[in-house]
Amino acid sequence: MTKHFALAAVVVAFVATTASAATSSGTLTVTGTVESSISLTIESAGGTTSGTGTAAATSDLGSISKFGSAPTGFTLARGASDWTISSTVGVQVVKANLTSTDYTLTAQLGSAPASGVTWKLNGSTLSDSAATTLTSTGTYASTGSYSWDIVVADSAAAAAIDNAINFTATSN
Repeated sequence: MTKHFALAAVVVAFVATTASAATSSGTLTVTGTVESSISLTIESAGGTTSGTGTAAATSDLGSISKFGSAPTGFTLARGASDWTISSTVGVQVVKANLTSTDYTLTAQLGSAPASGVTWKLNGSTLSDSAATTLTSTGTYASTGSYSWDIVVADSAAAAAIDNAINFTATSN
């Protein structure tokens, strides 16, 4: 019986060493390219502003008039034949994976201004037909402050002056 037990142990040991788990392998090849990028955010503006810190801020001026109060964050100057509300707009541009040391910032109105209303940034009149350069040497990760004026002629109709200022930053 000891002989049979020893033979059974050798058979079990042989079967155990020849049995193995099934395996398979594969490879995932990954390709990709890191691209440079910039991001523009509106950091501040006059009026009751929402969405600061994003690329889509909104400024509500409420009802405005020559002989009323200036909207929040604005000053009001009354001229002989027009009046101007003035504030600033803060714009920040940040970069990633880019060797550029500065950027160009332009602004353009989203639609034609209401008759008798002039929109200005840094003293330059904005239009909906061409972009106006605000700076050609913007500093990344720093909030640039740009003077903002809305000039309303006394002859302008009492109506909404709604518009959008579209900013574009381009790395240099």
